[in-house]
Amino acid sequence: MQILVRLFACCVLIASVVQANAQSWPSRPIKLIVPTGPGAATDVMARLLSDGVSRTLGQPMVVENMPGASGILAHQAVARAAPDGHTLLFTNTSGMAINLVSFKQLSYNPARDFTPVAMVCSLGPQMVSVNAELPVKTLSDLVAYAKANRGKPSLAFDNTAGAAAFAAKLLNKRADLGMIEVPYRSAAQMVQDIAGGTTQVMVSSIAAARSVVDAGKVRRIAITSEKRFPGLPDLPAAAETVPGVVMNGWFAVVAPTGTPADVVVRLNREIGEYLKGADIQQRLLAFGLATEGAGTPESTAQFIREQQDAWRVLAKELDIQPQ
Repeated sequence: MQILVRLFACCVLIASVVQANAQSWPSRPIKLIVPTGPGAATDVMARLLSDGVSRTLGQPMVVENMPGASGILAHQAVARAAPDGHTLLFTNTSGMAINLVSFKQLSYNPARDFTPVAMVCSLGPQMVSVNAELPVKTLSDLVAYAKANRGKPSLAFDNTAGAAAFAAKLLNKRADLGMIEVPYRSAAQMVQDIAGGTTQVMVSSIAAARSVVDAGKVRRIAITSEKRFPGLPDLPAAAETVPGVVMNGWFAVVAPTGTPADVVVRLNREIGEYLKGADIQQRLLAFGLATEGAGTPESTAQFIREQQDAWRVLAKELDIQPQ
């Protein structure tokens, strides 16, 4: 009986400590590490989120950019941070899935080193567009044109944006287009080249191509979401013409493994409430992104696991060899 009494007392003590931690958190500004430089889509989204969530947390959420090495530096830093809820990571498709199939060794383990907190965007498709002078108005036209001029048209993509590179390669293979793949290290240079006619076809984010599309120099012909994108309902999905060409980037918030569960739950709740706002949903659409809400920490973890499995399958199909 005495043992049971002591065990009960210990449980009460632990519960009181957890409750005290929950009440005292956050006790200082929260760092939100971003694996890209300022101005990139990931950075812009992280700043929108941090601004909105800071209002209800009682402490500022401060964005800290940590670009380099395909996001590895940022992920490694957060994996090694104290799991006290004051360091978070605004991660993306590359950091949690694409890097697994792109590198032989990683200095962090996406499955082991992080506790999923919340989804931010689950729908970030790529867009297929062409130089406006090309006699192509639809994806069907592009398929016919590429096959009639096999080995001549060039297919540009930003090699630093993993989803864009994979989407371009998937389209080229599934449609048997035989286009010359032209990887870029700069989205700005890529967009400039397709507008000037140096390259003929481009796979990019919606936001990256917006200026040249609006200027009439580039024509968008398809989107790589499974269904039509809500921000561009008149733009056909690539899968309507070439089955299986589906590619969505995504963003999520994760914390170091060991972060208290009550802190994770509160963060999830605050992020979820912010994402319900009409203003943030409209801003997302303007960037070519859409949200289905924060989900739960458990559903976020399941989503990430499924994405990791899907990218392994895709890498095998495209014969992507880790470097």
